[in-house]
Amino acid sequence: MTRDSFHQELREIEESVIQMATLVEGAIARAMQALSRYDLPQAEEVVAGDALVNEMQRSVRSRCISVMARQAPVARDLRQLVTVQLVISELERMGDHAVGIAKQTSRMHGPQPLADIAELVELAGIVRQQVRDGIQAFVDVNVRQAREICQRDDEVDHRYRQIFTGLLERMAKDPAGVQDATSLLFVAHDLERIGDRVTNICEDVIYLVTGEIEELN
Repeated sequence: MTRDSFHQELREIEESVIQMATLVEGAIARAMQALSRYDLPQAEEVVAGDALVNEMQRSVRSRCISVMARQAPVARDLRQLVTVQLVISELERMGDHAVGIAKQTSRMHGPQPLADIAELVELAGIVRQQVRDGIQAFVDVNVRQAREICQRDDEVDHRYRQIFTGLLERMAKDPAGVQDATSLLFVAHDLERIGDRVTNICEDVIYLVTGEIEELN
């Protein structure tokens, strides 16, 4: 394999990562839409669609391993292939969190209070932007952007704590609504964990550039 063909294959792998990220972000959006509308068929579609995310992860991982076996890359090229595998692992887990949100929709008894859903939708919007920005930092190999994205995760954590506290107060006031409120707690937790996964991707970007492992959050 020539250097030109090697880097062409790397570019194609990177494009697959972007496609996988787009699928995952879409799954988060559809899961939250199903939750806000209490749309059970759409929730089921999100769960079923996770198979494609999983298949993309397997495909990209297999391709990375194949390139490593044929090319025996070193230094930056090797780190790039390793980083790709780290990133797709985080994306696959984000897809699992989207599935978790969709499954909570089917466990609730009906549409939820607008105030609770509105806060979750806002949090989801922030998290989805984090996903987009994190993948862009990976594509651009932008360490500065990666660090800034990690700093913004504090807002995700802050909003998560606010939602958590609000739902606990709702449970205390309305024992009959404990099951539905618990489902919303799980949704909030899934969104917070997606934010953490983005932080991991940003750490992977720094590893790609520097070869050093940093904990940014």
